[in-house]
Amino acid sequence: MKQDIKHGSYRKLLFGLTAILIGGMIAIVGCHATPTNTPSIQIPLAIPQRADFLAKVGVAEIMGNEALVELYEEIIAQNMTLPQTLDAALDTLEHTTGIDPKAFTTIIAFADVTALFEIMESAQNSGGLPYFGALIEGKLDESTFIRSIESKLGQELTTSSYQNYTVYAFANPHNQNQALSMTFLADGQIVIGATLAVKDVIDVTVGLQEPISGTVYDLYSQLDDALVKLASVVPESLTNQIPEEMPIGPINVNLLSLRDIRYTTFTLNGNANIFNADAHLEFTSSDSAKTSAQLLRLAITAGKYVISDPNIEELLSKVHLSRSGSSISLALALTTSEIERFTSAIFREAV
Repeated sequence: MKQDIKHGSYRKLLFGLTAILIGGMIAIVGCHATPTNTPSIQIPLAIPQRADFLAKVGVAEIMGNEALVELYEEIIAQNMTLPQTLDAALDTLEHTTGIDPKAFTTIIAFADVTALFEIMESAQNSGGLPYFGALIEGKLDESTFIRSIESKLGQELTTSSYQNYTVYAFANPHNQNQALSMTFLADGQIVIGATLAVKDVIDVTVGLQEPISGTVYDLYSQLDDALVKLASVVPESLTNQIPEEMPIGPINVNLLSLRDIRYTTFTLNGNANIFNADAHLEFTSSDSAKTSAQLLRLAITAGKYVISDPNIEELLSKVHLSRSGSSISLALALTTSEIERFTSAIFREAV
């Protein structure tokens, strides 16, 4: 979502703290730090009820994965304007934000994705942040962390007290509850996000709010441990944008069944040089799932002929699609060399 933020200092804080989250994501592909011994945050027990999106990156589980480091460097080598090694990229991020992304070990992101899409579709823009947050765990010292951010910003963050927790923030002139804030829940455990989301996490932590429950939490809980995993509602504001039909050759294909997607999950796992990605789409009925599975098979088959690159054709042939009741599963297993080759082919097609 593009924000119309007029205050330069607010933009700096938004950039700096967002970069911290991005850095944590980047860190999953090969940090050399030692995992922290800090007790794990109770996740998703600390996530508020309002969240309908949950994603976890198990950073500590994949530290030192040389295959991922090499993959990053092979892919990024296609753009010579970017840092050509992972260490260089992390150093650049640290220099920009004052935060060492190698200190992160686990990231849990959450959001009200339904409200997010509604904001994106709205013609009015309040300049505030959507409801989102991230719980980060790692070797994070509160005073050092805050000083580093303030040093890069060239100014102090504002502070306030909420339920005996210190909340650091740069106030949003439009809406205080939509400012970007953060607080340390314990040593090495921080929550960062929109102020309202941060306060909700604190409320859950101290027992003033109930933690997340319902379908998204149930789907998330059923996922196996993975390097990356997520569960989310699929907003109707998004599925309603799917056209009723699409012309394929001389016929029009009805796409209405795809509007019945309600939830999605995703996992990414890897061992040695093999990586497995699994996506699941949950529909409102088995009939919608059956029809949609046929449409997706048609799309995969058609894609092999529409795209001329043999690498893309090979990639599509590796997608395994199955259906069980009202759920569709899409699975893909690739080696690092295949990922590198297919990524290069996709870049060529995009150009």
